Amino acid sequence: MKKVLITGGQGDIAKAIAEKLFLKGEYEVKSPGKDLLDVTNIDSVTKYVKDFIPDVLINNAGYVYPQSIKECEIERERKAFDINLFGVFNCTSAVLKENRNAMIINIGSSAATKIHGTWSSYCAAKAAVVMATKCWAEDGVYAVCLSPGRTATKMRLGLYPHEDQNTLLKPEDFAEIVLYAINGRYAPGEHINVNLQNVGELIHA
Repeated sequence: MKKVLITGGQGDIAKAIAEKLFLKGEYEVKSPGKDLLDVTNIDSVTKYVKDFIPDVLINNAGYVYPQSIKECEIERERKAFDINLFGVFNCTSAVLKENRNAMIINIGSSAATKIHGTWSSYCAAKAAVVMATKCWAEDGVYAVCLSPGRTATKMRLGLYPHEDQNTLLKPEDFAEIVLYAINGRYAPGEHINVNLQNVGELIHA
């Protein structure tokens, strides 16, 4: 059985991926929350990875705190980079030290290529993850980046409580694309944008 580690395990996307993998019955899945795996803490990451050496790492942990750069709390911005970018580096590095052939699937965001005036740290971090994915592929790692668009998650509901949920991508549909990545459908370094408008086409491609 392939061993799969999903970071940010308390989120809706992580739960949807874990459920899909469980139903397949071919994977041993660990999907810890930040209380068990703090992606910003190298000691926490190293210990967890040594205890459970994955064949597949899904870097899913994320954090966004909208604020204008004109009056921002810089520690909030630092936290966004620590989780969304350095957390990806921490986990990927730790996993590849234990398993050089591990597959890396980075969960990006459409914010990597779309402008959000008060999301600058989140957008910048996600854009960096896209480029890191491409660099790792050139470095001989099987790494792909899957970027969901507007998705029906708790995090988004907190940001946009009055949004029409019918206009959002479903986590379980995005999870199907993650399974395709695990099965090697996408070339190393690929960046796949996934949204409500194209997910059906991607699923049935």
